[in-house]
Amino acid sequence: MSARPQRSAALIFCQAVLALQALAGIFAVLVLWGLDRAGEVSLSGWLLWGGGLGLVVLFGYAAGQQAKPWGRWLGWALQVPMLVAGFIEPTIAIIGACFLLTWIVGVRLGTRIDRERAERDAAAEAAAATGEAAAGGETA
Repeated sequence: MSARPQRSAALIFCQAVLALQALAGIFAVLVLWGLDRAGEVSLSGWLLWGGGLGLVVLFGYAAGQQAKPWGRWLGWALQVPMLVAGFIEPTIAIIGACFLLTWIVGVRLGTRIDRERAERDAAAEAAAATGEAAAGGETA
């Protein structure tokens, strides 16, 4: 039985941030509905619930697509609606800014961890190859 390959740190970080952002989106919709902000900015309840829950679904979808090359771009694009929602409720923009910062840190730190893992694995393979060559030379 072979060991499963280690998952990418950037993938794990990005999926976690987007999944948590989906939960925050649910709570943001509930806050806007509870504060009756739909009526203040001429949003119908259907638009609030449809748009909000649509955004939550998109966050969940984006979390699942992070392994694909375009998945990261979708994650970047979905940071914008949380910031724009600040025009309806400023607190949501603050939460969106916190998630944007977390997203940036997750992408950068995850990419760095993945790069360092690849360097460490390459060094270990090179050391193993030189060790096998040296061991092969002694037996001949």
